[in-house]
Amino acid sequence: MWKLSLTIWLIFSGTATAFQFPKIKFVGISTKEDSNAPRRLVENGPEETENLRVRLEKYCDIFEKNRSSDKASNKPSDVSFRWEPHLRESYAVADVIFNEVERASRDGYNCNEPKSLHQVVLSFPSMSRPEDLGKLTAVLQSDKCKKVLGLEDAYSEIYPSSPAPYLRITFSSFITISGAKNDQKVSNENAGLPAENAVSATEDWVNNFLGKYRLCPYTSSISRAAVGLSSVQVPVGGVHVRVAVTNTENVEKRSFDIPRAAELVSAFWSEVVTLMDSTQEEWATSLLLFPKYDTEFEAFVDICDSIVEPTVVATQATQFIGRAWFHPNYDANAVGHAKVIAGHAVPHKMVEEFVKSLHSSSSSRKDDQGLLEYDELVMANNKVRKTPHATINILRRSQLMAAGEYEKGLGEKRPKANSIYARNAVRLAEAIKNRN
Repeated sequence: MWKLSLTIWLIFSGTATAFQFPKIKFVGISTKEDSNAPRRLVENGPEETENLRVRLEKYCDIFEKNRSSDKASNKPSDVSFRWEPHLRESYAVADVIFNEVERASRDGYNCNEPKSLHQVVLSFPSMSRPEDLGKLTAVLQSDKCKKVLGLEDAYSEIYPSSPAPYLRITFSSFITISGAKNDQKVSNENAGLPAENAVSATEDWVNNFLGKYRLCPYTSSISRAAVGLSSVQVPVGGVHVRVAVTNTENVEKRSFDIPRAAELVSAFWSEVVTLMDSTQEEWATSLLLFPKYDTEFEAFVDICDSIVEPTVVATQATQFIGRAWFHPNYDANAVGHAKVIAGHAVPHKMVEEFVKSLHSSSSSRKDDQGLLEYDELVMANNKVRKTPHATINILRRSQLMAAGEYEKGLGEKRPKANSIYARNAVRLAEAIKNRN
């Protein structure tokens, strides 16, 4: 959908404040030629691939003896190994990593007895950019990730320090996650909402709100996104809507928060892979729904801002996707941003300036007659980001760039910079006023 176009959502890359990685020493940073050595072994065929896997498993066993996080208690760690010899793109690697994080958190929630410290080792010998694994590790090592996803530690190495690139994740003792007592029960009435209901409500929103008010100039309905871009070789495609569902029956809030957050991040990367593996005619864009966060706006955007966005930057996935956060209670004031930041609506004060600029350029009047009151503008600007359910929109970067090229070709008819934000605010403010 949504080519919430260059005019709407391309703000996510160029003007947004980039995530800054902490200073950290990555083991095994090497030349481009050196880093490709494990991939060449995989390309040589199954026999050399298997030999490489065996070498890495042996290396990690030795490594574990020297670095076991449970060494002091002399308890053996529960270590699982996942070998992914053919994945090249970093976004596909992120999908596998967070799928394992979600699985571990789900297993931990279902565990009612103390369990030995769990670790997972994941290896990706064919990564095009092995250094991205170190950047993902830095995100996983952040205090936010450790707390929200239930992690104890994350460590990675790449060739030549190790036979192949690998990541070791240590999860917090599951008894501390699932053994909490007397915690508040999950009360979100939408947490157990049938998936088909959430999809239906979102499709209705696209057809009868987004399309009706032309908030995105390139989306007319749930089945027709990237409309009007054929001149820049972009075909019309559909909007893929997916619901992330967690069983929340009789769940204690504290124990629920970790698998819920892990599911959000995992579902995001799974949907990125789905979009990238599909044709443009099949899916132009994706809407990923999280009804479990419908009543928790700040918790939802906190995970999007502090975990999803940094992993997007770490994998350099900004080359492939744009992203935007939506929520039933979206409130730009609660976000508290004065400048454009990735994933979020343009701040109200900036939209106010865009409205004034549009008014002065399109009207012969030099006074403020016809301008929106500030509270009207705030309501309308937030309304653009209010969806039936907590939602992440994932867009194709190629289509966003193509939309920009299309608009450049319009000449004098090209929309004025940032006018879409002003027009959307004015259009919705008028609709709200008429409805009232």
